[in-house]
Amino acid sequence: MLDAAESNGEPSLEQLQPIEVTPEWASNPQHGAGEEVAMEVLLAKQKENTPRLMPEEGSMYYPRVQHYRELLDSLPMDAYTHGCILHPELTVDSMIPAYATTRIRSQIGNTESELKKLAQENPDLQDAYIAKQKRLKSKLLDHDNIKYLKKILDELERVLDQVETELQLRNEETPEEGHEPWLCGQFFSLADVSLAVTLHRLKFLGFARRNWGNGKRPNLEAYYDRILKRKAFKKVLGNVNNILISAVLPTAFRVAKKRAPTVLGSTVLIGLLAGVGYLLFMSVRKRLTNVLLSIRIRQQHL
Repeated sequence: MLDAAESNGEPSLEQLQPIEVTPEWASNPQHGAGEEVAMEVLLAKQKENTPRLMPEEGSMYYPRVQHYRELLDSLPMDAYTHGCILHPELTVDSMIPAYATTRIRSQIGNTESELKKLAQENPDLQDAYIAKQKRLKSKLLDHDNIKYLKKILDELERVLDQVETELQLRNEETPEEGHEPWLCGQFFSLADVSLAVTLHRLKFLGFARRNWGNGKRPNLEAYYDRILKRKAFKKVLGNVNNILISAVLPTAFRVAKKRAPTVLGSTVLIGLLAGVGYLLFMSVRKRLTNVLLSIRIRQQHL
């Protein structure tokens, strides 16, 4: 994923984040530097008598939840995002407007030269800019490779096949009418948070129909429909069009329309669009977890 520091070429930000670590976490060695650690800190603060989103270690459910949590969180969302921008023919009903796609494509070719220019203008940050240039170039070359994209989309299909099978197992465990289990059992877990956010992102990018539409994976389709109705999900994400286009993308698209300078155009546009992954998988997933915890606590006091 293009991280926050790669979404802007400003020297002031390079000086603030030369190693591209979130300052909030880097300032506290206890927290480490990853979202995974942030999630663990959040879960550690959960009250003992509150139904847990992550089962206790040693329980029969723990390895199942952990497996799907890690499997879903390892999906290359940045590649899916860039892929749908660079190769919209792979998508159906993508919510990214065509004019943004066209403008982003035209800007990508100039990114390398602009980063070289910034490196020359800011010799104290030369190493940081050169490293960023190499990372960005390598990543975009991969994400513009149609064979690579088809490969990772095939891998996504296999992951979703596994999820579909797991959901079918849950249905067979509780065939009684009215029972609606979640991914790992009768409880909503962190694995469901990861799956919900993943499906919502894929829907936005235009990969829903090919992965669970038209009865292709009926359990997954029914699961996503249920997710959309959950109170906590609506509170955090709401409609896929509203949360992503109204909150994140207009700035990028306005820049695209105005034909901004290359660095601002390409790195901010690509960074914001790929950064939807950062916002969703870092902030939104954490917020969704927090909302779920608060709802459960309130229910216990009713």
